[in-house]
Amino acid sequence: VINEFDSHRKNVIYDLQKIPGKVSFTADIWTSTLSSEAYLGLTIHYIDQNWVLQHFLLDITSFKTHHTGINMATEITKVLHEFKLVGKAMAITTDNESAMLVCGQKLAEEFEREMDDFSFNHYRCSAHILNLAVKQGMEIIDKEILDVRKLMAKIKNSVLLCDDLRELCIMEKLEYLRPEIDVETRWNSTYYMLCKLQQMETALKMLAIKHEGTFLPKENTTSSREYFHQLKKRRLGDQTSQVAEETTQTPASSSTDFAEIERYLALPCDENVEALLWWQAHSLEFPVLSLMAKDYLAIQSTSVACEQAFSVAGNTITKT
Repeated sequence: VINEFDSHRKNVIYDLQKIPGKVSFTADIWTSTLSSEAYLGLTIHYIDQNWVLQHFLLDITSFKTHHTGINMATEITKVLHEFKLVGKAMAITTDNESAMLVCGQKLAEEFEREMDDFSFNHYRCSAHILNLAVKQGMEIIDKEILDVRKLMAKIKNSVLLCDDLRELCIMEKLEYLRPEIDVETRWNSTYYMLCKLQQMETALKMLAIKHEGTFLPKENTTSSREYFHQLKKRRLGDQTSQVAEETTQTPASSSTDFAEIERYLALPCDENVEALLWWQAHSLEFPVLSLMAKDYLAIQSTSVACEQAFSVAGNTITKT
């Protein structure tokens, strides 16, 4: 088994050297609830010759040292050297834990020392950032959300109220949406709960009047629009990307390369286009920029890929 593993590993290393551009990674650390052992995972992401985004689990290593950023960076560097990927490494995406932030910084410093003209970048998981932003925004309307939660619970647990609400929705020509209580740890469920409230608002007001005193105090049935509007405003600002000054393969220093950039920037912007398909179709027209596109489009905006690997690992790790 060990010989077969070593043989397969050598084949993977050989295949990785044939990747036409740079590669990016996601990393995460996970502790098994069964064995209490920690593991560091690393996934690799790149765009192949056919302009298809490829990714797979590069390695999971037993992590027996302290969970510091420096130790994580050391282990990741070791893995990249084993797979001969240091020269191809473009970026790594991790969660927002302080140790991971230190890890990303140390990796960038290490690779900059090894590659004089190379800039390795660490990116924070956008999903984690979005989650933190939404949670902070929801604190502003926490009282209103609690009122809605109580309202939905009251209706859901009463056959009479559910039947009356359904009839009122029919009268008002509204779609009846089964009342559901949100899961506090899943803010998207809170959003859907508020959506249902807004869509049935007229019927809910009539229901409150009909069951005043036994249902909810009348003052608690005021319009949801104000705090629903506040929730909708909890959005991340649009992030625009800029073309990097340096290219990964061929420096755009000649007049031909600058002309290529000018031709590209002169094109109309189509937000609905599939990026990889577009660059595949225009790779001959933009030979330098297409190489850059292969490198940058492989960078992951989230660390979900590595977290998913550990969700599978949770089903395979056993006590020894």
